Amino acid sequence: MPRRGSPYGPVYERTRRRLIGRPCALRLVCSGARATEADHDPPLSRHRHVEGSGCCVLVPACGPCQRRQAIELANETRRGGDEFDEDLPELPEPVGFDVDDPVWDVAWLEPLLDLPEEATWPRLMTVPHPAAVDSLGPEFEWWVRTRTGRRLRWWQRLVAWRLLEIDVERWLVWESLLLTLARQLGKSWLLRELLMWRLHQGERFGQPQLIVHTGMTLVVCKDVWRPEALWCRGQGRELYEVREVNSQEEIERLEDGSRWVLASKDATYGKSSTVGVVDEAWKVKAAALDEGLEPTLVETIQSQLLLVSTAHRMATSLMLDRRASALAQVHDPVDSDLLIEWSARRHADVEDRQAWRAASPHWSGRRERIIAKKVARALSGFASEDPDEPDPVEAVRAQWLNIWPVKLTVGGAGEDLVDLDVWRLARRPLDATAGRMWVAVEDDFGRGGAVAAVAALGDDLLEVDGWLCPDRAAALAEARALVDAHPFPATLIAGPSFTARGVDRAGAAETRFGLPLLRTLVAAGRVVHDETPELDEQFAAVRVRAVSGGLAFVGGQRSDLVRAVAWALRAAVARHPAPAIH
Repeated sequence: MPRRGSPYGPVYERTRRRLIGRPCALRLVCSGARATEADHDPPLSRHRHVEGSGCCVLVPACGPCQRRQAIELANETRRGGDEFDEDLPELPEPVGFDVDDPVWDVAWLEPLLDLPEEATWPRLMTVPHPAAVDSLGPEFEWWVRTRTGRRLRWWQRLVAWRLLEIDVERWLVWESLLLTLARQLGKSWLLRELLMWRLHQGERFGQPQLIVHTGMTLVVCKDVWRPEALWCRGQGRELYEVREVNSQEEIERLEDGSRWVLASKDATYGKSSTVGVVDEAWKVKAAALDEGLEPTLVETIQSQLLLVSTAHRMATSLMLDRRASALAQVHDPVDSDLLIEWSARRHADVEDRQAWRAASPHWSGRRERIIAKKVARALSGFASEDPDEPDPVEAVRAQWLNIWPVKLTVGGAGEDLVDLDVWRLARRPLDATAGRMWVAVEDDFGRGGAVAAVAALGDDLLEVDGWLCPDRAAALAEARALVDAHPFPATLIAGPSFTARGVDRAGAAETRFGLPLLRTLVAAGRVVHDETPELDEQFAAVRVRAVSGGLAFVGGQRSDLVRAVAWALRAAVARHPAPAIH
């Protein structure tokens, strides 16, 4: 009997039986012979297999093609080709913040923190934007109710209030939204109302609005657009013009020329959009966004990009890469990307009803019964109802548990934050005599904490130390004790998840500007340190990329200690001026 987690377990056997007799997908020595087996794609020797994670897909294969593939893979390895490292860790997901976490203690979210019985808090959601002071959400709610007579569900209110957070100048703070949840929950209805509201906000935003709406197919987009087209027709031709001929579907508000335009995913070029929408984005190629839709948003006022999708094992790099980037910034939104996700954990059992609910922001007995039937049908071996997913169990995991596939990479994008050789050369024995000190605390998405200390030495040198703690409370306690015991003035700096009083604050902006400063100080020999094994480890693991005004982390590695060091160094340089670095 296959061991638990084996790539040849019950799911494999069920899928193999369905694939036998189909045309071979490998076609290395045949031209579509009848399959006799199921083959993992990518091959097991070329990826870390995690059963049920979506790391690979089974395809029909004939015996001769399987044998040829085995020979070619072996030859590649002997020639020095990449062989999968079994010790490669899975890319981690951050631990989300529960509804009672202090990070949500902002005035404009207070009415939403008392959840109704049928509601579920998002498993993963970006913290409030550091520049946000309020939200247009209540105004949007009133507009929807006045126009349609309908009330938003609690989760729809939450998404709208988060998306429409504003700064002191009443400008929108979020540049993009990545919204992902299970099927049949009302996301199309919410999207429809958000776009109609934006169509009527030309005066607020200082220019006519152009909403460019694309997705996996035009049919999907039309399902959202058509009810509003019918509503606009009913209001009179003097108010709206609706076009639905010759593959041109759009609504124009005649008062100011604002438009809501449907476009195929390959035809979004050249339109100066104020809102870009990608519906069921799992099937849209990254190029359609990176080269087509996104550049059209650059020059317009307060533009926003909305990516809306349920998970799928065959997802393109568009949603996988955007989600990975957003996950890395859940606690530190340097790119103004808002993630709101209801999903089960990656390795959740498909029969776990708590996992079903985690992916469903709105819960009911009827929904529970529907999912139970879908799960039972999938486990019984019936064919998948998803034409793009041959495995019925994987279809359920994606559509009803909203579990995104795992993409494991070696190295990853980005570049080293510091030259590790220079950092090692900066190590030297240090005595306890130091001047003014800056201490920073940060946490690792609720899984641990970090303390960093920077002290001023003579000759414009800064001594750096840092270590990890088991949790946020322990980190704060150790930092306070260090500040209280220091004989010279000391400043305590805390990240946005800490609610302590009497501390300086740091967050996304300080990280963005602090990382290049850290890099520069290390390269210039202005930083020295003693034994710092945990900081050494994070420096070796993190990767960074250039963003507007500074640097940001590339997701996937723990970085709380590096963030704390960057904050402390930034504060030290700002309050302890030294000659410019050349």
